[in-house]
Amino acid sequence: MKDYLNYHGDFSKLSKKELEYFFLQLKDYQLKYRECLGVDEKVSFGIEIEFEDVLLYYVKKELSKHLELHHWSCCEDKSCSYMLDGFLVGGEVVSPILHDIPIDWKKLSDVLFLLKKLNANITDRTSIHVHVGGQIFGEDIKNVVRFVKVWCIFEPIIFKFACGEDLTFRKNILYFAHPISDATKLKCKYIPGFLDDLIIPKGLGYDKKWAINFLNYSDLISEEEINNTLEIRIANGSLNREIIQNTVSFYLKLMLYVMSDKYDEELINRLFNRLKPKTFEQYDRIFGKEAVMLADMIFDNSIDKINFLSQYIKKDEIVFVR
Repeated sequence: MKDYLNYHGDFSKLSKKELEYFFLQLKDYQLKYRECLGVDEKVSFGIEIEFEDVLLYYVKKELSKHLELHHWSCCEDKSCSYMLDGFLVGGEVVSPILHDIPIDWKKLSDVLFLLKKLNANITDRTSIHVHVGGQIFGEDIKNVVRFVKVWCIFEPIIFKFACGEDLTFRKNILYFAHPISDATKLKCKYIPGFLDDLIIPKGLGYDKKWAINFLNYSDLISEEEINNTLEIRIANGSLNREIIQNTVSFYLKLMLYVMSDKYDEELINRLFNRLKPKTFEQYDRIFGKEAVMLADMIFDNSIDKINFLSQYIKKDEIVFVR
């Protein structure tokens, strides 16, 4: 990987042969847990970590032992909790509001260590949900629309990336986090000005059954506000701190991209207008050129690009560039 860690150009401009060699090298690359991601501290987010096979009582008791984790909570989750002899087994740990600062990443790491110590398990019923403070898009609804368009264009890639260390999607993902690209394109087709005339994020109509839940996103505002978030629901469950941090990093930098100087309005509108959403069966496929294109778009350094692509392309997958 040494040749590419210091590569400052666009990976999408590599030749077919170079790109295939690059994908082969990714198999030996290991994600590293970082002190911070380089995201503005004004950006806020929260994480919900679902787990199974341990009593909620034990998780709550263990959290209470650590003063620095008192603001992390534990509760039932219908997708992975059940009763056993009058006790709840399985659930989710919910973070307080977090920022991209070393102490908050340290706390996440401590929580994951705690769950592992209790022998909590991740199964095909568990997920990682990430809430992002609504202030990330400021007071301009156009930023929300830009984000939705980019998401729809690259949704199959984003879903596969969010599988984390798994080869495929968790059980019942279509019930808990259905893709939005097909529905968004249909709404644009049959509702005049659906995106162009959008006033508030809730107007998108996506709730807890969809990949992105906008129902808690109540205000377009520049300052941090409690309970004003958009929720991304697609990620498979994980207790791997590197995978979780890398997933959060991608989500945040994807959102920040739509307000950056790198954002190409003309290109995104052209790609969105031409978009023919894929079937969900196709979301399991590798779209190497498109993934590299997305990485070049939203990241400004090779480390972020490599972290994203190494999680997108799973360990035993072979990529041929078409």
